[in-house]
Amino acid sequence: MGAGLNHRRQLETYLAVYNEMKRSVSLKKHLVLIFLWPLLLAACQGDGDLDLARNASQELSFPPAPALSEADVALGQQVYAENCAACHGADLEGEADWKSQNEDRSFRAPPHDASGHTWHHGDDILIEAIRLGGARLPANIGGTSTMPAYADILTDEEILAVLAYIKSSWPDDLRRIQWEQTLREQ
Repeated sequence: MGAGLNHRRQLETYLAVYNEMKRSVSLKKHLVLIFLWPLLLAACQGDGDLDLARNASQELSFPPAPALSEADVALGQQVYAENCAACHGADLEGEADWKSQNEDRSFRAPPHDASGHTWHHGDDILIEAIRLGGARLPANIGGTSTMPAYADILTDEEILAVLAYIKSSWPDDLRRIQWEQTLREQ
């Protein structure tokens, strides 16, 4: 996203989360949210401080992430291998030097394991990314994506299964952080 649009979206997300949290957390947790949320959002744009995200996540109260079904993970692994692995890597590792753009200004396929940024996003954003591919990106983002849209290729069940497979590779604390982000975005 362009800097202005990205900043506005971060602010809108922050305000929505802040308003929700002020209804349900103590003043101490409120202050943690106020001062750490912008840093958590910034982590998605760079390497970020993973420990900061983990610690802030532990300060807030959210319901636990739902368990992943073994059947969903198995289906997701199969669908991922057939549709995603060619670009994102057989082991979810993404393209080499994924944070750099290609010469044509297209973005490289990011990893979906814990080293990437997939876990920084809630389910709705991830589902939209799969369904719409590169077409979801605004023109002013500073590059393009060659990711195809899968809305007409994969069923909703297959898309959710791919996400279950990806999530199954993350440590529990990152699964929790991603689940909390999903709740924030709703």
